[in-house]
Amino acid sequence: MTFVRNRRGVTLVELLLVVNIVAILVGVGSVFLSEYGDEAKCTEAFSVFPEIIRSQTFYELKHNGYYAALDHDELRARGVDLRDVQYFNYSTFPNAFSSFSIRADATGWAPGGWILFDMKGDPVWSCDGVLVKNEWLPQ
Repeated sequence: MTFVRNRRGVTLVELLLVVNIVAILVGVGSVFLSEYGDEAKCTEAFSVFPEIIRSQTFYELKHNGYYAALDHDELRARGVDLRDVQYFNYSTFPNAFSSFSIRADATGWAPGGWILFDMKGDPVWSCDGVLVKNEWLPQ
């Protein structure tokens, strides 16, 4: 008496079903995680702003006023380290309240997006409402 083993592998239909389920899960997961990618990019601005504030403070102590810097070259000339910036173009300018503002304009990853930090009395953050969600802004 011989026993015949049923040697059955994975069928093509089963394999396609598993591949489709995995593809659906990856698609759904990427939609939820894409929001966190933008948030991570915005943390760059929140790490550069304190450096610009420090630079403005030193300049104000020495010159009794704040400087305007319209591009990265001018900020570097004032001692701001911008070696690792990738996602924003930064500028700073004096405002009408004897203080200054810093603006970060998003580069190609979010054209038209911006963050504005006004340094007056109580510092105020604002943004375009799309690029940076209000819950991402420091309190």
